[in-house]
Amino acid sequence: MSVWRVLAVAAAMTFVACDAPDTQTQNDAHATPASSSVKVQAIADDYLAAMLKQSPFSAVFAGLGTAVESDNSTFNKISQTARGNFEAHEDELLIRINEINSEQLKSTDWVLYQTLRESLEAGIEGRICRQHLWSLNHMFGWQNAFPIVAAAQPVETEEDKAAALERWAKLPNFLEQDRANLEEGLALGYSAPKRITERIIKQLDSLLATPPSQSPFIAFSLGADDDEFQRAAERLVTDAINPAIAAYRDYLQDAYLPRARDELAIIALPDGAACYEANLRGYHTAEIGAEETYRRGQEAVAENIHSVVARGEAMFGVSEFSDILRLVKEAPQNRFESEDALINETRALIPVTREKIAPFFSSLPMQEMLVEPYPDYLKGTGQSSRYEQKPPGEGPATYRINTDDWRDDTKGGAEIVAVHEGWPGHHLQISTTYGLGELHPVMRLLRSTAYVEGWARYAEALAEEAGVYQSGYGEITRRAWPARGMVVDPGIHVFGWTNEEAKAFLMESGRFGDEKSLEARLDRIAVIPGQLTAYDTGGLEIFALRAEAEARLGEKFDIRIFHDRVLENGALPLGALRAHVRTWIVEEEARHE
Repeated sequence: MSVWRVLAVAAAMTFVACDAPDTQTQNDAHATPASSSVKVQAIADDYLAAMLKQSPFSAVFAGLGTAVESDNSTFNKISQTARGNFEAHEDELLIRINEINSEQLKSTDWVLYQTLRESLEAGIEGRICRQHLWSLNHMFGWQNAFPIVAAAQPVETEEDKAAALERWAKLPNFLEQDRANLEEGLALGYSAPKRITERIIKQLDSLLATPPSQSPFIAFSLGADDDEFQRAAERLVTDAINPAIAAYRDYLQDAYLPRARDELAIIALPDGAACYEANLRGYHTAEIGAEETYRRGQEAVAENIHSVVARGEAMFGVSEFSDILRLVKEAPQNRFESEDALINETRALIPVTREKIAPFFSSLPMQEMLVEPYPDYLKGTGQSSRYEQKPPGEGPATYRINTDDWRDDTKGGAEIVAVHEGWPGHHLQISTTYGLGELHPVMRLLRSTAYVEGWARYAEALAEEAGVYQSGYGEITRRAWPARGMVVDPGIHVFGWTNEEAKAFLMESGRFGDEKSLEARLDRIAVIPGQLTAYDTGGLEIFALRAEAEARLGEKFDIRIFHDRVLENGALPLGALRAHVRTWIVEEEARHE
């Protein structure tokens, strides 16, 4: 049995079939394909406009580039009025999409319909979390997300420069509103964990220690070649932005931290259990639930342990899981001599990886990817390595590599993360999506986390198949961690795991070298409940679909065409992905009869 079929057993997922008739669509039974298509496109246009009105920064985060028109003087809106308006719009759009007969839709319109409907339903379900009342986030909060927007701010014309100064002059008002939301949350029993609050205070201290001319919130001014504009931007930081950040920081330290919650688990909050289920729905883009996620994760972890032991016996003559991982981690040839060595060897790996995986795809996107460390103010604050996309016409994308723990990092582990973020992982998938010009731009905003991270997890295995991992350490390391997020995340948030139980489970994977790295992982789980489960939920689904295609098509199976089918619609919901691939399998069977 191939690894694909072994993983398929662990993935035995069932979704409500996306190509089944919708009970809500009977009133539209006489609609024509053209009219149904027009309605879907109109809903997508309205949804996109509503999202960009409330959160104009999302155009940057989603890499929409010139696909949408942007008012670069506007700022994200987090007031009760703005939120209420957006929620009312969501309700109206869901009514409209449920009136459409999806059986009338073809190709990309069907994909758009499935994506819109899933996103609207999940978004409405997720309101129970009241996330705006406990918005502190050391990984994706305003303090580390907004600088990405500032760096992308256009300043080519005098109008652009004026818009930039107008936009970032609004940051103090945003912080004031965020503080008001946090105060309301405390009054209603909502708070972020103390540990997260402390991490953010540290980040804000680093921001305030940065010279105003180098503030990441005016990164747009550095390349403007305009001394007067640069001085105006610096005055904005000195007179408005930094004082507002300092006041926000002091509020967190003096007023919020003493009232922040000690528990990491989301069930400590009002409606916490229901919020966790809603989060899983949002990240999985499928109704799987905590219990089923937990069970599947345990099965997959057990299978991975068995696979590691088999490889460890062959490589070291050792059969204890912990001993195998210790030998892998301690191997001198598997360690880095310096932080620069980690960065440089990762950079050298990127073109090699691209070359090795090329035979598995019909074509590869041309966009380059850079490898860059985090800026100083984010170092040591619990950031994970991540992929920062950019529209291909605007330059290369970036793999932002975390080098905080380079002394404990291994070469095999670094290979896996580079593959996950680069080729054939996020960079290949997201850059490919940019080439799908027929997709509605809202698809980039609504993409499924389980699909995006699941593809990257699948890519880790595909890279092994392509011969990327040369030493044998990568093959073992790659199997030690996957699916543990499906267990430890609901373990903490739903099933009552203590911090010590979670740490022991994490440490068993061999991925974490010390208490600091373990604490960072727990804090990540605390601040984005459910997200860690999406990686292997999506990955196992793609493994299962490949195994099904291989079994049914036999010698007619072409891995390049399979990848075309998985990638050709962007990051669609898991149920829609399954329906789309199975339709292709049936068509291939008929074609080869």
